[in-house]
Amino acid sequence: TYLPLHTTHPTPRLHHLLHTTNTTLIITDKANRERLRGIDIPVIVIDSDPVWTDESTENLDIPVAPGQLAHVMFTSGSTGEPKGVAVSHRNLMDFAADRRLTADGGCDRVIFHASAAFDAGTYQVWLPLLRGGQVVVATEELTVPLLRKLITEHGATGMGITTGFFHMLADEAPDCFSGLKQVLSGGEAASPAAMARVLDRAPDLTIVNGYGPTETTVLAVCHRVTKGNVPTGVVPIGVPTDGTKVYVLDQGLALSPPGTPGELYLAGSGLARGYFGRPELTSERFVANPFGDGDRLYRTGDLVRLLPGGELEFLSRTDEQVKVRGFRVEFGEVEAALLGNPEVGEAVVFADKDNADRNRLVGYVVPAESSAVTGTELRSYLGTRLPDYMVPSVIVTLPEFPLTGNGKVDRRALPAPEQPSGDDARTPARNPTDTALMAIFTDVLGLTEVGVDDNFFALGGDSISGLRAISRLNRDFEMELPVKEFFQAATIADLSDRLRDLILADLTLAESGDPS
Repeated sequence: TYLPLHTTHPTPRLHHLLHTTNTTLIITDKANRERLRGIDIPVIVIDSDPVWTDESTENLDIPVAPGQLAHVMFTSGSTGEPKGVAVSHRNLMDFAADRRLTADGGCDRVIFHASAAFDAGTYQVWLPLLRGGQVVVATEELTVPLLRKLITEHGATGMGITTGFFHMLADEAPDCFSGLKQVLSGGEAASPAAMARVLDRAPDLTIVNGYGPTETTVLAVCHRVTKGNVPTGVVPIGVPTDGTKVYVLDQGLALSPPGTPGELYLAGSGLARGYFGRPELTSERFVANPFGDGDRLYRTGDLVRLLPGGELEFLSRTDEQVKVRGFRVEFGEVEAALLGNPEVGEAVVFADKDNADRNRLVGYVVPAESSAVTGTELRSYLGTRLPDYMVPSVIVTLPEFPLTGNGKVDRRALPAPEQPSGDDARTPARNPTDTALMAIFTDVLGLTEVGVDDNFFALGGDSISGLRAISRLNRDFEMELPVKEFFQAATIADLSDRLRDLILADLTLAESGDPS
């Protein structure tokens, strides 16, 4: 059994997952070895330890049962701790056998660009390998130039991508998918206009609008879109995959009539074993199937309705869960992390829309008595404990929470959060490069004003909006700025200075006649 870990997550979180799962061996590299100090678990460092002394091409003589645990994939948890979904070998085999993902050759050579600790990692690795295909590894952050290179030079045929990332690429470079046979996209509501833009430039592409909680092994329902059948309205989440059974039920667990909203329940061979080491959570979400023969249903918490053509349409959530940049976030886990700070007395977290109509997390806190903690300080605190997509874009401090008549927090009475901003006394542009970068920052982040010393990510930026800014920057300055340069600089002042250095270096090479 393997446990994939996301190397960008805070070290205390990684240590917690290792101990929670009783991990017995860690495989890592030199770049991440220092993060494992203090953990009493054997470690293999694959790029330095001489461990492969007796290689063999023979298959390992280890019997594996279909129901045996294959991996544990952690997601956000409503109780304040992440929960590990226990996925079996049967689950993975069923996923890889689905005809909708394998019908058009899209799994022959799949791009591996997302973390293996995310559902997309399961698609990127196991779908091609279990079908006799190949994995095309993106060794850097995926950008438009790199995507084109992976397609043209390495023959990539398919990729999995979050809906937000797909929309960004569809806006910035809709032709970048040309040459692929299939793109699996999911995590948020899909845009028909974005699909149409891409398919106009890549007419042979199939876009699979996928839906599937981690508890159902990547994909449970999907809708295939080609150039001839782009939806004109809401994009359905589609029909069940081969091994999946779907039920739309009312509160009494009776079948909802077609067209009537109900909660989506899932069953079938893709259904995970439950939550690793959490029987109480497993029994709460994996319930007995009243229509089956001793099997279970997974309560998704999603409201859907059955359309006349037999496809499902997503409507909303029934609980406090939201997708941010394609990742599942439970408000309870973020609130628990805030309350872990001794300077926080009360905390409430929920989601609203940013200027680009994307989900963003917003936090409200009442500081502990005599504390003057600020929202900026709390965001920094959370950054050492939670993945970046779980850190609220804005945290507002209040002297007290408004309450309803029954004593609960009245969320409708909370003040609207202000858009993140830099210092009140913003430093003006020093040169035309600063001015051009300011225009990119304000446009991408939906702001009216920024300063030279403002940090892109402190202003509410994230990895997807960062890639959008890089695309704009490369186009406007006619250059190819490495992604890591942007993420390391982050402020307009640092980025402007870095651009100047790169441009001067290019001019020096050109004057010297150096062909490099």
